[in-house]
Amino acid sequence: MCSMNQQLAYKLLAAFLVFTMLGSVFAYFFIGAKDNTTQQTNNPNTDLGKYDPSLWTINQPFYSISDSLKMTPPGAEVAYYVDLESMTPQMMQWTRSESTMIGGLIQEVDTKLYKSNATKLYYAGIREGNNSSLLLLSTMMTQNNDFEYIVVPDTNILVRQEKDIYGMYNIMGTPVIFAPPQTAENVLEIIYGQNKTNTSYDQYERLISKVEPAPFQIVNSNITFARQFYFGVGIVNGSYERTTAYLDANSTVLRKLNQSKANSTQKGFEQYQVNQSGNYTVVKIVSPELFTVLNEETS
Repeated sequence: MCSMNQQLAYKLLAAFLVFTMLGSVFAYFFIGAKDNTTQQTNNPNTDLGKYDPSLWTINQPFYSISDSLKMTPPGAEVAYYVDLESMTPQMMQWTRSESTMIGGLIQEVDTKLYKSNATKLYYAGIREGNNSSLLLLSTMMTQNNDFEYIVVPDTNILVRQEKDIYGMYNIMGTPVIFAPPQTAENVLEIIYGQNKTNTSYDQYERLISKVEPAPFQIVNSNITFARQFYFGVGIVNGSYERTTAYLDANSTVLRKLNQSKANSTQKGFEQYQVNQSGNYTVVKIVSPELFTVLNEETS
């Protein structure tokens, strides 16, 4: 699998994968080696048009982290999905802030990648063996391809020409695909392949099946307190609902979760459920206050 260069990792993602949030620390250091893939473009023409509808060919469901993982090649160690249009103004402000780490990525996408405000965004850090890569999927408020690119002949693949992201692939549509060449080709194979292709959804299917879609979702398998972890925040009947799910949570986490449940009424929660089924633990907490659910410890 093709890997991204270190400069892009720092400039584009802004340390996005050093993820610290809500009393839990997820340290996942993602640095890809330099991409030495040779691009065979046969001198395609440069086109700086702001919007070319003929290039917008992708049309896939993009409503949840499940939809996104189904387009992701195997090996996603951490993945994030946000649906900004489905959030309250307060929740959108929090998502765009630096406290979520994804806020910096949204700003990069809005101002540098596409010059249009993102409405939905998904990011996955992928590791397979010694190879690391990334996948960025998004939709934007105003569709455009207002950036410097060349088109690979006989395809709708755009090769970015800007200095910091030179050689990265863009395929326009719903969602827009941005990735290193090999990863982008793997995504197209998943979408258009005639045979069933393994995806990162296979890895997280059982965990995700135990939760409902939400406008803010994370899955992570590079953690110490469980084999897999899910974090989601949504809105139900005017209140904020946070769901966390664990595969093989360690005994310390389980003890803390049950202690927190015992003290939930004093903390102002309308609901605090801790349910275990086999190796899976699902915690659902509800409060009318966003930061009450955000600040509750997860591990």
